[in-house]
Amino acid sequence: MDRIIITAILVSLDALFVGMSLKLQKGFKLIYLFIIASIILTTSAAAYFVAGAIVQYITFETSVLVGAAFLILGIRSLFDKDEDKMAMTAGTIAVLGLIMSIDGVVATTALTIEHGKVFLTPFFMPSGHLLFMLAGCCIAKFIKTSHKVHNIISASCLFLIALLNFADIL
Repeated sequence: MDRIIITAILVSLDALFVGMSLKLQKGFKLIYLFIIASIILTTSAAAYFVAGAIVQYITFETSVLVGAAFLILGIRSLFDKDEDKMAMTAGTIAVLGLIMSIDGVVATTALTIEHGKVFLTPFFMPSGHLLFMLAGCCIAKFIKTSHKVHNIISASCLFLIALLNFADIL
């Protein structure tokens, strides 16, 4: 259970900067954060049930797959586009929620395959994202951050998760 909580925190850390970015936008509404968290919950729950159904058919070392998935997400994170210039529309918020849910889906799938069906797993991902987005909104009142700093911190967290999974192999 500790690994699940730590992973949820690390995967959600980039949400701190998303919250800061959103708060700095004209037309920001707090409900946007809850919409994003709802999307992440829905996708994480789907990943949980799919992973639970296929886990018995997986015969290779899952830590390699999980580590590689987080490594790819970390690399992707370094090259994310600048979110500071996005327009505040319902479509933009929905797309942002789907993009942010990728990390949660990978983490939920990996954790379900690796540790079995721990019922609370899909709830930790959106909870972590929501808390970090709210914290980001609070911080945005005082600090402005560059998009490059956001990418580096997000990628570092994902690389750490990848390393933890690769360490399981050794």
